[in-house]
Amino acid sequence: MRKRWCLIAAPILLAPYAQAEDLSAESLSSLSSVGSSTAEVVGDASSLSSLPEMSSHALNGQAGPVAGELDAKKRVGGSEGKRIRYTSLNESGEKVPVTGALYERPFSKGLVVLAPGTRGLGDQCAPSAGSSMLSSIGTDGTVNVNYEAPMVQMLQDAGYRVVVTDYIGLGTDGVHSYLNRVEQGHAVIDAARAVAKPGEKVAFWGYSQGGGAAAAAAELAGDYAPELNVVGTFAGAPPADPLAVLQQGSGPMLTAVAGFAAASYAESYPEFSDALDEHLTDDGKIWLDGLKTSCVVDASAAPQKSFDDLFIDGKSFAEIAEEDDRIGKYLERNKLGKVKPDAPIMVLTNPDDDLVPEPQATQLAEDYCALGADVEYRRVAVPGSPTQPLSSGRLELTPRAPGSGHALPLILQTNNVVDWLTDRFEGKPMTQVCPSDHPDYEVEEGLNAVEITAIVAAVLGALGALGWWFYTGSGPLPSSPSLPSLPSLPF
Repeated sequence: MRKRWCLIAAPILLAPYAQAEDLSAESLSSLSSVGSSTAEVVGDASSLSSLPEMSSHALNGQAGPVAGELDAKKRVGGSEGKRIRYTSLNESGEKVPVTGALYERPFSKGLVVLAPGTRGLGDQCAPSAGSSMLSSIGTDGTVNVNYEAPMVQMLQDAGYRVVVTDYIGLGTDGVHSYLNRVEQGHAVIDAARAVAKPGEKVAFWGYSQGGGAAAAAAELAGDYAPELNVVGTFAGAPPADPLAVLQQGSGPMLTAVAGFAAASYAESYPEFSDALDEHLTDDGKIWLDGLKTSCVVDASAAPQKSFDDLFIDGKSFAEIAEEDDRIGKYLERNKLGKVKPDAPIMVLTNPDDDLVPEPQATQLAEDYCALGADVEYRRVAVPGSPTQPLSSGRLELTPRAPGSGHALPLILQTNNVVDWLTDRFEGKPMTQVCPSDHPDYEVEEGLNAVEITAIVAAVLGALGALGWWFYTGSGPLPSSPSLPSLPSLPF
């Protein structure tokens, strides 16, 4: 019998929204379950079969004759999912094969298409390419971790079939598309078309890169696949403005992300590639070329300079993009927020996001509201962040773990987002919340030492569990030690 796990926590919401009253009953102490729950989900997912895969595989093959058709499906040892291959269209209108994974659910409420967050550009980085579609370490040192496996499990437990796309690029000679609006949107939509049952309700789900891909799918679905019964979209921390992504490249993870975007556009647009080649230093050219076969873990861990230090004449990438239209026009082409989604959309962000700055998501929500879309904008603060410091500012947690300001809201909000999607599948009315509806935020006071300990232990437990998984491959994870329950807080 399948176990049911959930990640429960209480981020602080910076705005009124439909479920605020329910969240007020949540306790900060539930953060102490994040580490052990993540470990249990991954461990449970990795032991679903007595015959797990011992190496990585991909369901390679040629594109079919029609976009949106399922071309192949294969069971995967050590997983309840199946690898799939379907046909999609790239930005040039060419039919291309796309791989992914399908997780069935008997008597489901509908289909959720999960658009993955950043994995990297290499074929081996795709979510479905790892051993048992969980993780693998390549002979060249690249690390593939399907870190959204717990999210898939939670969506299944909530009653949904789930299909995950690997994005356009896997099984071809090119790199994966990255922040390409049309190609990411098509990959998400065609995954739905390939496996959806006639008339089945469909939702798009994504965070980070996936948030941008889900939003792109929401924008394109009405014209590209009007037959789909799309009921809602979750776009968490969406990189809606590629130029803003490239502008912020400083530090290992940010530099890798900016590099992925530049390398992907160079593959897609010859004119962009020629311009970029003129502006890069020799070291920059070597580094960018290496990113085409790198995954996010190894790319972020590799020693590197700031992204702007890779260009000649001491110019920043922002300055180059403003001066050279061969670069700037392609960044503008892939900007989100110019087309109204036909179905309701939730846009979620953290004011202290250290990877996809909050203004991008806020602007996207404002743009959708201006277009007349049904929008619920959620801005959440994580305890221990600059916006919501612990103990009146004496301790800040999230800045000490790079990327945590970006990743933690997904962990903390997943249950609430699932509830929001369920309301969309059930056809319930949605409360319109635009960025202009938000009051100024007031810092909550009174977090005590016991509660701080719970937060620190939860985050360390989650990071430790994932780190253990990174370096040992798929397999059961040891549970984090449980902490005593703590009193509820008045959030």
